[in-house]
Amino acid sequence: MSITFENVSHVYGVDTPFEFHALKNVQLNIKNHSFTAIIGQTGSGKSTLIQHINALLLPTQGSIKIDDYLISVTNKPEKLKQLRQKAGLVFQFPEYQLFEETIEKDIMFGPLNFGKTEQEAKEIARSMIKIVGLDESYLDKSPFDLSGGQKRRVAIAGILAMNPDILILDEPTAGLDPQGTKDMMNLFKSIHESGKTIIIVTHDMNHVLEYCDDVIVMNHGEVERHDTVTQIFQDSEYLNQLGIDLPMMTRFILDLNEQGYHIDPSINCIEDLIEAIGGEING
Repeated sequence: MSITFENVSHVYGVDTPFEFHALKNVQLNIKNHSFTAIIGQTGSGKSTLIQHINALLLPTQGSIKIDDYLISVTNKPEKLKQLRQKAGLVFQFPEYQLFEETIEKDIMFGPLNFGKTEQEAKEIARSMIKIVGLDESYLDKSPFDLSGGQKRRVAIAGILAMNPDILILDEPTAGLDPQGTKDMMNLFKSIHESGKTIIIVTHDMNHVLEYCDDVIVMNHGEVERHDTVTQIFQDSEYLNQLGIDLPMMTRFILDLNEQGYHIDPSINCIEDLIEAIGGEING
């Protein structure tokens, strides 16, 4: 499912002293099956943008087309429920959305709302708990007895239980330790490889380099750039102007190249970097 924004603007507090233009004339197409990062400074419009994808917010101007759904200020999708099944949004700190007495019931909630039988929902819960890296013994536990990282996995399992075509993630690794962060990003990579479109809002450029295909750069409510990861990170001066740090590996490669090496700055894994440095030294 590709996602197309046509001249989309969003204004909070219209005709009040607090009026704020969060999005301004956004023209954008997010490709089907892509792993797309949305980056930019705090307040640049990232979260407002993604909340339009499943109509949590409606545009003040313009429209968003997702498959056969058209979202506009005058054309709220009649089948909004089905749209939100297709485009699952995982908020920052999704564990705060947990509310059922057991993990099984929490994961079953979405499928039951979309017409699955109780037995079908139970089977989905058993499948989803495994996908997020927990075993079936967790299903009978209270979600409030889990660690922060485990709660986040359960919350994500609840979204995945609705089998969305698009998974939208707002700072999904915030507050996690390094190992939890790596596990979570590898989970999203696996989900993407299963055929889903992944859209991630993040401040961690290392994640963007390692996992993503495309990058959308937001600045003052506008889509300033939309390009491949390689093209975005080659323009270090532009990112510095926005106050966005380069990934550590990209910065390291650029420093080496300033010293006379000729290493491809698009390299995104340590094994390839080691091989490239070895080739330079031995060559």
